[in-house]
Amino acid sequence: MAITNTQSGTNVHEIADGIFRINTPVEIDGAGGFSFNQYLILDEEPLLFHTGPRKLFALVHEAVASVMPVDRLRYVGFSHVEADECGSLNDWLRCAPHAVPLCGAIAAMTSIGDLADRAPLAATKPTTLACMHGSAWRGDGATLLRALADALATTSVA
Repeated sequence: MAITNTQSGTNVHEIADGIFRINTPVEIDGAGGFSFNQYLILDEEPLLFHTGPRKLFALVHEAVASVMPVDRLRYVGFSHVEADECGSLNDWLRCAPHAVPLCGAIAAMTSIGDLADRAPLAATKPTTLACMHGSAWRGDGATLLRALADALATTSVA
């Protein structure tokens, strides 16, 4: 384990070959200790899974930079839309010019298509879609996502 910020205690630990846990411990008044974790997967197209809240961006950025050049990130993924999962998404998209958000179809439809400075998902031609709340699906994911986007675009709001 390597501590990347002595003031916050943010640290990086390689938990499996090429998979790093970035951990920032925090103290919550009246509640005790808590921690935020992100996971960095090194590959030809590296993935950061969970961004952490915006207020932790500098600490997580520093930790990622201790493992690899941040601008090499290709994907910024998260399991659902809350501040601790994707609060600093746009900060990551600004410092990693080739990165795109990676999320489930429902998150793309209901939130990330609107929140993110760069569009998620369909262009990457996914073949498996695994939802947090629902079944996994295998097939031509890009066509499925585009059909959903077309259906939403033609739906009028009363």
